[in-house]
Amino acid sequence: MVMEYAGGGDLLQYITRRMKLEEREAKNIFRQVLYGVAHCHCRSVLHRDIKLDNILINAAGKVKICDFGISKVITDPEQTMSEQCGTPAYMPPEILSGNGYKGFKADIWSLGVLLYSMVFGTVPFKA
Repeated sequence: MVMEYAGGGDLLQYITRRMKLEEREAKNIFRQVLYGVAHCHCRSVLHRDIKLDNILINAAGKVKICDFGISKVITDPEQTMSEQCGTPAYMPPEILSGNGYKGFKADIWSLGVLLYSMVFGTVPFKA
């Protein structure tokens, strides 16, 4: 298997070095992540572990989404899932409560936590 080298490390390392990102830079990175997740969702793929650690940056400043280890292909977008997976600080409340969740909505929640983390340098909720 041959993959592109992402010499910029992951987004967590990138933000840790800077403490937080300026709005313009966060917007540029988030737009790329959003397009990548939208591409997956259009093909019925849920990532289910969107977080700073799973976003890689290459030498040109382009992002790559990685770690699809717990991703899932679904046939029904309204399917309610019950398995707990992902990183607690990025999980929506419905996953943590164990009442079932919609996969696309869970990814969207994680995207919101990701954006917050980029702008403020910390997650909004502690695990």
